[in-house]
Amino acid sequence: MKLTSILLIAVFAAGTYADAQTAGQSRREERHASPAEQACKADIQKLCQGQTGQQAEQCLKNNQSNLSSQCKSALQTPQK
Repeated sequence: MKLTSILLIAVFAAGTYADAQTAGQSRREERHASPAEQACKADIQKLCQGQTGQQAEQCLKNNQSNLSSQCKSALQTPQK
């Protein structure tokens, strides 16, 4: 019984730690994302699953007719 309790606590702690790491990474990525990346996040997830960086950028260009108006506007705005 004690071994089972210890194992459950260890599994819970490991899962909580992994969730915290993933959440922290997501927040860091959002802070460093350009306005266009933030505006196109849903479009990238929908149209360019699993692609990042230049691959995602090319995917958005290839799917311009399917982009949300928010993403289209952000892509047309010159980046600083």
